Amino acid sequence: MALRLRRGSNADRLLITPLEGELVYATDSKLIYIGDGATVGGVLVGVQALGSNLNLAGNDIVGTGNINITGTITASGDINLGDGVGGDTIGIQGNITSNLLPNVDSNYNIGSGSLRWNNIFSTGVDVGGQINAETINSNIVADDSTISYNKASNTFNGVFDGDLSGSVFGDDSTALVDAVNNHLSASQLTAPVIASPTPTAGISFNTQDEPSRFILQRNSDSAIAGTTPVGRLIFGYKIGDAAAVTITSISVTNDQLSFIPQPGGTPNYNNYMKLYKTGTVQISRAGEISNAPGDAKLEVGGAVLYEPMTTTVRDALTAAAGMVIFNTTDTKLQVYDGSSWINLH
Repeated sequence: MALRLRRGSNADRLLITPLEGELVYATDSKLIYIGDGATVGGVLVGVQALGSNLNLAGNDIVGTGNINITGTITASGDINLGDGVGGDTIGIQGNITSNLLPNVDSNYNIGSGSLRWNNIFSTGVDVGGQINAETINSNIVADDSTISYNKASNTFNGVFDGDLSGSVFGDDSTALVDAVNNHLSASQLTAPVIASPTPTAGISFNTQDEPSRFILQRNSDSAIAGTTPVGRLIFGYKIGDAAAVTITSISVTNDQLSFIPQPGGTPNYNNYMKLYKTGTVQISRAGEISNAPGDAKLEVGGAVLYEPMTTTVRDALTAAAGMVIFNTTDTKLQVYDGSSWINLH
């Protein structure tokens, strides 16, 4: 015959103190308790080791306590850890042997603005969006394995292909590129090409309440010879993928300023002009010349005005052979031959 235990809801059980050895069955929690004559509701009958798999048959495991398992937990459905309210923690002391993939693309974060991870050690990082970082302490390597930015020498040797937005600051926190006001304020700039986004607008150099300066400076560890160029402005053009062609250059050395036409890219020394620091002007003199008056030629497409002066003013000059003036006293064009003034007409 069947043995029927004392039964009732779990709330009913907590209203009695079962006798010693008396069994009580809670109909809603499906648990069995045994009385010891003193404990209200009785003592839960301990769960012994199972001799076979535990089949929940669509039911849940509920309660307050810990689950301690030595082995592997395999779940084919969803796993919810924590209640989403906060305060729950998850500790993982083992190794992860698979990928960590979100179920929705670009929807979840790792950490937050107030709760950040410490260090991330990774062989590579593939980022599809923006990177916000206070500092980056590493080399930047291009796809061809060349170092674009060398952190040891603090130099950038790469090429930006695309748009670069934001301000750029020096080591002393001085703004080199002011992205807010669209200003470039670097004291030195090293770049192979500077191009205006609007070709017809060109590139402007502006200073506030001071004269604008465009400085070309050659640095050297040894003395620079008088005829060695210290700066050049080169004008030319480029068609498609062909090599650039220089048509004219302005060159500056220690002792001269040269305007050199270069038709087809070849300097034409028969049609250039040099202005020496002594004030001498050389025009259309073939080959390199010394810093002396020489055999210069001056061709002017209009009238030439020589310095007009009286005989008294002329005689007070420290004249040099070849000097030409217009004498307003004698109304004559005169040249100094080294010893006296000679009328030219």
